[in-house]
Amino acid sequence: MEMAAAAGHKILESEGLAKLSARRVAAEIGYTVGTIYHVFGTHDDFILHINARTLDAWYADLTRMLAARKKSPTLIDLANYYIDYAATNYHAFMALFEHTLPPETPLPEWYVPKMRQFFMLLETMVLPLVNDNKRQAHRAARVLWSGIHGICILSLSRKLDLVDPESAKTLTKSFVENYVKGLQHG
Repeated sequence: MEMAAAAGHKILESEGLAKLSARRVAAEIGYTVGTIYHVFGTHDDFILHINARTLDAWYADLTRMLAARKKSPTLIDLANYYIDYAATNYHAFMALFEHTLPPETPLPEWYVPKMRQFFMLLETMVLPLVNDNKRQAHRAARVLWSGIHGICILSLSRKLDLVDPESAKTLTKSFVENYVKGLQHG
């Protein structure tokens, strides 16, 4: 399982989700396509295992960055990190959002904590801003992520000529600062 997921992740990182196939991974590691599907079950499960590697590497990178800082990170620091990580790891980042499961198919239980750890970090940072209201911190973390992610995707896809990597950070800073002001005065 590990060898196939690692080979798939390597292809994904360099060429993107569109170029990733079980057939190609099987050829890379000297297995048959049937073996890949026997191990992972479905193509969706195979992609989820590869995307899980991205989430694990991303979170490890984020925690290293946070540990290396001399002062506590701000929400803007995290937003800038998000934009930088997405640009530097474009294919792997995009695969997290390009791959979708069929309707009514829940994410596997093992996968959910890999996504949730990012939100927990954000919720922890937001909690003091909402007087330790966990429900409000939960919602605020998702609003912040959605806005930051939207700006990031517009930047990566060059859908707006005005949004390049630096202006994405400027827009994100404005969004975060104004949202935080609303939380503090709301």
